[in-house]
Amino acid sequence: MTSPTPPIPVDILDATTVNIHGEPIAVPPGVDPDQAVMSYLQLEAAGVGHPISARIDDQRYSIKATLTINPDGTASAGTPTSAPAPQQVLGPTPAQAIEHPLAAVQRLATQGSLSTAIDDADRYLLQLSTDPALGPEHPETLEAAETRAHLAWLARDFPYAYRTWSWIAAAWHDRAGPCPRNNHAHDHNQCRHTMITTRNAAAAWTQLPVEEGAATGQDMLNLLERISGVPNTPAARDITTRLRELTARTA
Repeated sequence: MTSPTPPIPVDILDATTVNIHGEPIAVPPGVDPDQAVMSYLQLEAAGVGHPISARIDDQRYSIKATLTINPDGTASAGTPTSAPAPQQVLGPTPAQAIEHPLAAVQRLATQGSLSTAIDDADRYLLQLSTDPALGPEHPETLEAAETRAHLAWLARDFPYAYRTWSWIAAAWHDRAGPCPRNNHAHDHNQCRHTMITTRNAAAAWTQLPVEEGAATGQDMLNLLERISGVPNTPAARDITTRLRELTARTA
């Protein structure tokens, strides 16, 4: 008998910061982070073709809860509990003191030096992309590109974020192939990256200017269907609704 798959870790830190699987998820301005989480989980459940569970740690209200999401987008929640007191955070070990380039970039962004972080990320991404041993679609390069796309999101450069996350999602999908349905695919690292970057691409698309959003909406829908393997997911329905609005405004 297959052992139960551990719940997906979801951390809601504040109104704009959400981590799923330990990876940052883009929360569009004005969108409740709860809805951003649900949109991502609905996409993942549709992609794997069976119910998935998530462990929600909402640090805004010190509440923890479990959530089950079905492939049709419906969900049920367990009884929430209060979060335990935070543990003491220890200082870095000697090995951690040697800072990885992406960690340095993230630290700069956190400290408010966003333009410097972007410049450093661009240099590191170029280094990885042109390395003969790696190249533009190596996992290490793709992870660096994810960080660069997130910096673009923070800088409100939504066209760059959309294009980059879309390309990364397609690249992860090409590497991993379709995430197998009914096979606990959300535990597979590359499938996880595919789902996260697809969700982030959709979030960035919703922030595009009217003309660019209308021009690229079908591409976004095609990506969602390609990744999930099924049409008319909740995320696809949201994109379709907005695309109709944008098309009407540009007519």
